[in-house]
Amino acid sequence: MTRISTIRVKQTQEKQLLTVRRTIDFFAEYAELMTEALKRLDAVLEENHLLPASGPVVCFHNVELEVLDVEIGLEVAVSVHSKDSAVQCVKVPSRVIALTIDRGPYEEQDPTLEDLLAWIEEQGYTAQGGIYYHYLNDEEQLPKDYLTEMFIPVKKK
Repeated sequence: MTRISTIRVKQTQEKQLLTVRRTIDFFAEYAELMTEALKRLDAVLEENHLLPASGPVVCFHNVELEVLDVEIGLEVAVSVHSKDSAVQCVKVPSRVIALTIDRGPYEEQDPTLEDLLAWIEEQGYTAQGGIYYHYLNDEEQLPKDYLTEMFIPVKKK
């Protein structure tokens, strides 16, 4: 819907994500995968007596919607072992990212993503990984108030 922050570049700290990764047809399977993944992640956190360190983080590792490689995760403060083979604890290295924040319904985020991708090119960067969506609030809000941090790892050309 609306980009509500300037686009900027920042250096992130190394972090750990508890994730579920799968290749899906976005239109047919995404909503179901999101629900399933969050249930699995919550179960592993509960089993380990931990709380998440972030809201959901989704990485789209490619852009082919019919065969989308998607990873859904929660940041965690410590390494976590999971008995669930679908859940992995992934170490994400420190990196440079370009980011912005969108406010509004999820299905109306394309203009903000397009702004971010254009800005990366205009500023002399190249993308170095997937497209990330970090959900800053939950669906208890009205869709017009959803806040999503969008970021892409980058490198100067």
